Amino acid sequence: MSKKSKTARKSKTHSHRIGADPELRAADSMTIFWMLCGVTTLLAEIAIIGVQGSIWASGEPSPQLEAISMLLLMVAMVTGTISVLLIPVVLQQRRSAPPKAIVRAMVVIGLLPWVAFFVQIGR
Repeated sequence: MSKKSKTARKSKTHSHRIGADPELRAADSMTIFWMLCGVTTLLAEIAIIGVQGSIWASGEPSPQLEAISMLLLMVAMVTGTISVLLIPVVLQQRRSAPPKAIVRAMVVIGLLPWVAFFVQIGR
């Protein structure tokens, strides 16, 4: 038995990425962007809860904290909207659809800032 050279082993291990379909890479990139938008929205929502909790715990209104809360809400609305709009694109481009639980969670995470915004306007 002869030993394989290092170049033969390397080319064998990476051969599946060399001829990778560009559509697969685009679908993977779109999925990653979709998930990053969703995670950013979730983090902004958690930060809003923290800031609002801080305002509530102090007992006195703080214009600076209210401004931070509104800024975080706007960020969550933008990234959440992008996340919800990307769901059909990701489902169409991927060969295997993401789990339904993740898609449902992304819809809830993406729409939650809008619900909070309309509730805040209604007060």
